[in-house]
Amino acid sequence: MSSTLKLSEDPLAQAQRALARIRKLARISSAVPLPVLLGATAGFFQLNPTWYFNPFIALIFAIFATGQVMAVFQMRRVLDGVKNTEKSLRVLYEGGDEPDLDALRGKLLEAAPPGHMRDLLLRWIELGLRGETTGSEALLENAWDRRSQMDNGSVSLHISMNRTTLKLGFLGTLYGLILTFPPMKRAVMGLGDSDGEMRFIKDISKAIDGDEFAILVTLGATGLSILIELVTVQILERALSGFDMVNSHINDWNLTRLQPWIRKRYGCDARQMQVMENQITLETKMAHAQIEIDRNLGRAAEAITKTTKQLEQLSLVQASVGRRLSEMMEYERQYRGFIQSKQHAVAPPNHRLSPLDPIGEVESMQKPDALKARTESGV
Repeated sequence: MSSTLKLSEDPLAQAQRALARIRKLARISSAVPLPVLLGATAGFFQLNPTWYFNPFIALIFAIFATGQVMAVFQMRRVLDGVKNTEKSLRVLYEGGDEPDLDALRGKLLEAAPPGHMRDLLLRWIELGLRGETTGSEALLENAWDRRSQMDNGSVSLHISMNRTTLKLGFLGTLYGLILTFPPMKRAVMGLGDSDGEMRFIKDISKAIDGDEFAILVTLGATGLSILIELVTVQILERALSGFDMVNSHINDWNLTRLQPWIRKRYGCDARQMQVMENQITLETKMAHAQIEIDRNLGRAAEAITKTTKQLEQLSLVQASVGRRLSEMMEYERQYRGFIQSKQHAVAPPNHRLSPLDPIGEVESMQKPDALKARTESGV
């Protein structure tokens, strides 16, 4: 099998194409209500230039125009939903097939705006972080139900307007028929008068006006109802149902990409393997730490040995210095004895200094030249 062969297309790419179709449809649909509104207005003026004086037709047209304006805003809301969903898909693309769920959750909260897609992905990730995969289908169904409720609310508004238009048309038709009864009655009752023929013609004309009123209201209500049903409701339903296709592709990505990765990385077996890996890593670090401690102890023992040798050498030096000091003191003592013996040998008895006489010692230290001269003369 070739390494470039893909067994299936990436569900995220399929979801991206579905979003592109929704965006194209929503942009086109947002421009449709204005031409439809202008065409309906031109049609009413073509049928009856004074149609706006008819209260039923005016009310029906006002409801229709309101629905078209709301359809424009709803299409813009669909475009915003497409943009938000694309940002969520972009985060999934960047995460890859085996994402870090903690980092993926942080990126979704930071880059993707709030919406149905982001909420669904965050709940799937929360399940995955706990190592659970059985509740993803229920979360998807709940997300579909929430979106369906919002979509039904948007579509049901136009359906209610359509029903109201038809009911107002039916009511206007009945009102127009009621307007025909009095003239018809007067026409029949006035046939016996002398000028009954002229009155009959006038009453029949009024009855025809009532029929025209009823037919015009019926025609306007039916035409606008058809526009609402075929244009607004159908386009809106098609645009909103496109998100169901996007959710289907995202669920495929969940089943083929996310769920296997959760079982592999965050399941029970994965957590046991993680515990074992953490234990092995801890033991390896402890072994390295023990080796480093032994190395440091060896260095400390060497340092202690060197310090002991240096202390021994310092003791030897100190003993040598002590011996030198003792020798110097002995030399000084012998020298003083020699000096004193010289003084006793050459000085008269009455001029001899006591060895303990400090004055004589001081004088002998202050006048060494005189002492030397006396010594030499005696010799």
